[in-house]
This record gives sequence, C-alpha cells and structure tokens, in this order.
Amino acid sequence: MNKNFHELKRQLAELSETINKFESEAVQLRIVELLFNQAGGQRFLEAPGSSYAAGPGRAGRREAAGPSGAGSRARTTAPSASGAVAALARLISSDFFNQKRTIGDIVKKCEEEVGTRYKSNAFSGPLSRYANSGVLKREKNADGKYVYFK
Repeated sequence: MNKNFHELKRQLAELSETINKFESEAVQLRIVELLFNQAGGQRFLEAPGSSYAAGPGRAGRREAAGPSGAGSRARTTAPSASGAVAALARLISSDFFNQKRTIGDIVKKCEEEVGTRYKSNAFSGPLSRYANSGVLKREKNADGKYVYFK
C-alpha cells in the first residue's frame, strides 16, 4: 500500500466534487489514476490481485462486475457494426429498398429476419456511404428523416 495513502485519500476527498462533475466514468477513473501516478505510487488500476483491467473501453469493468454486477446483464444489441453491414448488404440485394425506408424500418426488418436488434447508429455510416456511392438514393421525408431507396 502506498505510504501516502491517507494523504491521497484526503486530497481525493477534496477533489471528489470536481472529479464527479465529469459525466464519463472513464474520464473520472483516468483523473484518479493520473493523481495516483503523480504521487509516485503504483498504477492504481493494476494493484496486485485486482480483477479490474485498465485500458480502453468498458471490458475491464465488465470483468470486475462479476456474475451479479451490471456487466453480467444480457446483451440486447449486436456486438459490432460488421453484422449490421452484412445484414444491410442482404437487404440491398433483395427488393427491400424498392420502397422508401427509414433507419427505423431497417432496424425493425433486421430484428424480424436476423433475430438481432441492431442500434440505428450501426446503419447510419454504411447507409451514408451507399448513398454517396450511388448504390442507394436518399432524401428527407415530411418528418425531416432520411429515407433510403433504390
């Protein structure tokens, strides 16, 4: 344990209000880690026996949460956009886009056919690229949302 633990604890108590103003937990953890490193201690998140793995993303928090923590909840969306891109390519090759479709329509169709609920933002980039390359056309509907069609 760090010799200055009690001093660091006191300083963190003073800084906690400022640190907690950051909405991102990752930013909060990084600030605390920087404070510990600056104090000359070992890396805060790599303490011996710690199940918390420091690094990008939330993978470490999922591991640390264990079987009863928030990290164990079932995933309801697809893990990556690659599946969404493949599903979108299948829809383009079918007659699905013979009618004008919103991203919401695409998400619903994939949920029905593939059985996986993708987030709409998994489709926004690929749809934009397909529209720019001429594979699909797009325009705004009366609601101000983009609709995609062949």
